[in-house]
Amino acid sequence: MITILVVYSDRTLKKSEIAKAKKYAFNTDAPLKVGDMIKSNSYNNAMQVVRLLDKCFKFYNGTTGKLSNEFDSTNQWEIRELIIREENDDVIYGQIIKD
Repeated sequence: MITILVVYSDRTLKKSEIAKAKKYAFNTDAPLKVGDMIKSNSYNNAMQVVRLLDKCFKFYNGTTGKLSNEFDSTNQWEIRELIIREENDDVIYGQIIKD
C-alpha cells in the first residue's frame, strides 16, 4: 500500500494549477500513475492523481498538510483507503448495517 495525493477537478489540471490546488491524501493498492483521473460516488468531483509517495502514511494534518505515522496533533485525521473497482450495472452492491 502507498499514499497518493490527489486534487479534485473534473478536468486534467496543468502543473501551475496543481501547485495552487489543495491536495488530499489516500492510501491505495491500486496500480495508479500520476495524471490518472478517478471518479467516486462519495465525492462530487473527480480526482486527479498528482503524486505517488514511496511509502504509506497513516495520518494527515489538515492545518499543516504534514503526513505522519504518529498521532501528535488534534488536527490530524486518519488517511482513508481508496479501492479502485469497476462498477457493474448487473451487480447490486450492498453492505451490512450494524445496529
